[in-house]
Amino acid sequence: MSVTTLPPAGTEPAGVAEPAAFAPRRLAHINLWVRDQPKSLAFYRDVCGLRQVFDEPGIGAVFLSNGSSHHDFALMQTMTVDRIGRAGQVQIPASVGNHPGLNHIGFEMESEAALVRGYRAARAAGLHTRTVDHIISRSVYLHDPDRYYLEFYTDVPQDWREIYQRHENELLTTPWDPEAAPADPRPHYSVDPPVEYGNGHVRPMRTARAVLCVADLDRSLAFHTGLLGLRLLHLDPAGRAAVLGGTLGLPQVGLVERPDAVGLHHVGLELADDAELEAALARLAAAGVPVVHEIDTPAHRAYVLRDPDGLLVEFFVPRAGVGDRFTPPAGVDPAFVL
Repeated sequence: MSVTTLPPAGTEPAGVAEPAAFAPRRLAHINLWVRDQPKSLAFYRDVCGLRQVFDEPGIGAVFLSNGSSHHDFALMQTMTVDRIGRAGQVQIPASVGNHPGLNHIGFEMESEAALVRGYRAARAAGLHTRTVDHIISRSVYLHDPDRYYLEFYTDVPQDWREIYQRHENELLTTPWDPEAAPADPRPHYSVDPPVEYGNGHVRPMRTARAVLCVADLDRSLAFHTGLLGLRLLHLDPAGRAAVLGGTLGLPQVGLVERPDAVGLHHVGLELADDAELEAALARLAAAGVPVVHEIDTPAHRAYVLRDPDGLLVEFFVPRAGVGDRFTPPAGVDPAFVL
């Protein structure tokens, strides 16, 4: 069994100074614009096995989770009108979210204090930021050099399930001023969140990967390891690819240099073990769901589905190993090295 366990908080070496960057714990969720939300919801719920946990119809959003966080995926209906938030503000302008694709990637922070420290570093670097209170969390949003929209968030000290139940079908988001009050230094995430499997053909435990095609790998690495504080876990100079992770040390973000194809390459959801992978493949075959890739590398075994908008969704089991485990075998796309 090759389950990736989430280490507890407080595992940083003694004496290490706090970074003047975001330095998130882990990648926690993917937010997508979708062309046909009911069709995409059916795919991610009934095929991919994610549980629908909250609806926010006022902004055309639905949230899915298997317990790892308040959402592993969010699906947002494409629109061409302003979307108004809880306080009457324009939460999403009409010019945004017109086409299917990646909205943003969400990173979980250690605490509100760590989030505010990252916010200040971003402002000092001259970056435009957006700061909001989602009731379940507080967030800072910014763009990276390839215009990927990134969210850094900290949970609030309440149970997200209870918040969702109390606010079902309501708007959640209001503006947030990170400097209005002293930042809370305490962590409020679950160290070992229970898995709550859905009823789909696949039984993923959590969203665990995102691979981004970038125009200039060196520029992207400098930004992601500098201001964002992600850790470089592997660099393939020949393949122009890199693997990054948060403070938990998990390989969760892939960067692949493809100047002519900048965009989200694929997302990955982790399965419990090889037995679950085989069982899921059998269920998918019985249901007539096509598998577009099967992958076997030193780092992982995986298969890939294609969602209704064409996005590649990988389901994988990690393998133990060090050193060259991320080097892809001949014939394997470097974007699948994680």
